[in-house]
Amino acid sequence: MRSKQTVILCLIPAILSVVGIAGGNFARGTLAEPARQITCTGKVIDAAGKPVAEAKVRLYKLTVNPEAFTYDMALAKELKTKGDGAFTLKTEASQDEMSGQTIILVEKEGLALGWANWVLRADLDIEIQLDRPQVMAGKVVDDAGRPIPDAEVSIAFMIATRQGQPRYLISAESLEPLNTRTDVEGRFSFNKIPTDATAEFTAGKTTRATVTTFDTENYQGQALQFSSGQTDIKITLPPEARIEGSIVEKATAKPAAGIRIMATKGHNQPNFGLKPVVSGTDGKFTIDSLADGTYTLRLVTPAAKEAAWIAEPVEVVAEAGKTKSGVKVELITGGLLEVVITDAATKEPVQQVRVSIRDQAGNEHFGAFSEENGVAKIRLVPGQYQLTGIYKVGYTRQSRQETVVIEDGKTTRLEQQLTGMPKISGVVRDEQGNPVQDAKMQVCPMSTTQDNMSDADGNFEVKWDPRGWPNEIPAMVLVARYEQGDLAGAVEVSEDTRTQDITLSQALTITGRTVDPSGKGIAGAQISAMLQGPRWGSPIGRSQPNTDREGRFEIKALPAEYGYTIYARAEGYGEYRSKQTNMDDAVNNRIDVGNLMLAVADLSVSGVVVNTEDKPVGGVQVYCYGDNQPNRNTQTDADGKFALNGVCAGKVRVSASKSAPTRLYGNIETEGGATDVKIIITERGSSSRYVPKQPPSLVGKPLPDLKDVNIDLTQSDLTGKILLVCFFDMQQRPSRNCLRQLNTKAQELEAQDVVVVAVQASKMDKASLNEWCKKYDVSFPIGMIQADEEKARFTWGVRSLPWLILTDKRHVVTAEGFALGELEDKTRQNK
Repeated sequence: MRSKQTVILCLIPAILSVVGIAGGNFARGTLAEPARQITCTGKVIDAAGKPVAEAKVRLYKLTVNPEAFTYDMALAKELKTKGDGAFTLKTEASQDEMSGQTIILVEKEGLALGWANWVLRADLDIEIQLDRPQVMAGKVVDDAGRPIPDAEVSIAFMIATRQGQPRYLISAESLEPLNTRTDVEGRFSFNKIPTDATAEFTAGKTTRATVTTFDTENYQGQALQFSSGQTDIKITLPPEARIEGSIVEKATAKPAAGIRIMATKGHNQPNFGLKPVVSGTDGKFTIDSLADGTYTLRLVTPAAKEAAWIAEPVEVVAEAGKTKSGVKVELITGGLLEVVITDAATKEPVQQVRVSIRDQAGNEHFGAFSEENGVAKIRLVPGQYQLTGIYKVGYTRQSRQETVVIEDGKTTRLEQQLTGMPKISGVVRDEQGNPVQDAKMQVCPMSTTQDNMSDADGNFEVKWDPRGWPNEIPAMVLVARYEQGDLAGAVEVSEDTRTQDITLSQALTITGRTVDPSGKGIAGAQISAMLQGPRWGSPIGRSQPNTDREGRFEIKALPAEYGYTIYARAEGYGEYRSKQTNMDDAVNNRIDVGNLMLAVADLSVSGVVVNTEDKPVGGVQVYCYGDNQPNRNTQTDADGKFALNGVCAGKVRVSASKSAPTRLYGNIETEGGATDVKIIITERGSSSRYVPKQPPSLVGKPLPDLKDVNIDLTQSDLTGKILLVCFFDMQQRPSRNCLRQLNTKAQELEAQDVVVVAVQASKMDKASLNEWCKKYDVSFPIGMIQADEEKARFTWGVRSLPWLILTDKRHVVTAEGFALGELEDKTRQNK
């Protein structure tokens, strides 16, 4: 297995914005801005909210090789949690998105892996929960289905979502829990998977193709193909395909030595290729370990200096088990694009700005970082291109659609300006006028992701990003929270506000308790408070405490000027959203929202996704949501089948979408527990009518207790007898007709040792039912559903009315849902 495939990079949003422009040349400046020290303080807990001591905490820094589109994970720090589960990590901040990505990985024997993503631009305060460990397992086979022993298998990346926020974990050889080898039967297993994780894999072996399970074209950003607990994963490794060729200077046909080149697959996709190879003294190169398919050969240009050569991308069709030879890559000098970037306010050049370029067809993407003089340089093949964006941390992200023409042997220059993010500065004071240190500052709803803290003199500076509001920017709220003193303040600001002092006063505290349907407290539930502003809601703070062992929670230091909605969710349960509360509901500055009941998420929704020709569609993203339902994601298999596990009883909406080659989508509304859901995806989308949950069949199972439907027969009445149960509704004509016909057969059935009973399937006046039975001289016992009608019908497998159920003499169900005319044949088969 030559190297890990680098598609994983697209999953970390900041890296996606960097690597997403790759596909050809990628140059970057070499100067870094001065770093400052930042701190991550955290706590590790288990699923019940208890602290986890002696857990291993490792900080991995992601090192990206942008010109080769590969990455590595370097261990930067390692420590263990204290007795209270706490840990502290200190490192240097980075203003460079490439080097600012880290993963905090936590491991404890007997528990699942836990992790967090930390962009090294600000302090971080986090809580990492370690769940009960789950398994992901499967088999690696060849193209004939035979097992491949000793193959390398890696969890290329995983996504786990908590409180609506995805956490990304990418693999490297240094991350032992994410790497394994197959046994003699080709099997592999990973045993420390969180319950809420989905994943993709890479696998390979010498003389075999290195493959990945990830489908970039249909990735939607939340769920991956394989789910926690899945043990039927199959990865097929065909024989490797090879590409052999030579690199020459086009003008002279002279072989070019020492040129790095790599194979990438598809357009507009992160790289699926292996490590770059280098041409020899004769200009020749060989790329192996490739899977079947069409590849594009691209030069890998140096990052620290301007590229001397460029080449037209060369497409090659690689076939499994074969070598494609005679491929020629021709080098040209092309033209040079220089983009000059200055600060819109100071007019000074800005370094380390990322510049994104694409060709006119949108097939090839290029990028560069500006150097100290503010100039980003990209060597390009002559043609027409578009400048698509310029960005740097601390500045407003700007999209561009400016067209530029590159001519052979010429330099084309563009000038661009960057606008700094709007920022508000001021002083935080208490009601006595004293400055407050370590107050957390936030502009709702448009703060940057980092926490901003006031200094020893109460001074603060907080930035906000208007790019999420392309039209009218709403009224915003500047929030300050000092949790140690239970103080808070909020003041409305506008897009023109640049300075604003804020005074803190007694804060609001919201308490409550999460419980299951039986009223028992749910420990470790995740709680978040949403500040309700004018026409928007915004999370308050970066994190909130989980519930304790009794399910209780307390959120402190909330500005009393605004209302709040509390959200609760927990592993194995649905979600709950409280009604909006405000200061009018408070007693002594405290609001108790009471018990937040979370429904048990022990059902699933399964089915198939098809196209308009009723053919199954694989690789479709499927997700569900609904009131009090958890959000779940999965992907259809090759047969278009899917299963969304861990949903609650009640209505749930299921959506399906596929991005390529055209956008297809569809959705339905169904119920938790539904097993035969069919979603039709079309270009315009489809929305089916409500699909009710179908109860499970009783065939082959013991008949439920007749006492549950108010029928009391003795054991002597039933021993050695066949049972026929008829569910009906006296208020429906088909039911009445069925019951009258059944009554005419009662004596004949009794002679055949068949005991007949009937059940009124909906609540009604008992006297009216008795009167009707007396009128038609019904001779067999009749009961009535007394409690929850829907639940009772589901238990008995009733899908329509009337509904007949027949058992054998052991009272095991042999037939259900049949017509009365089939009764004789069904009864004969039971004898």
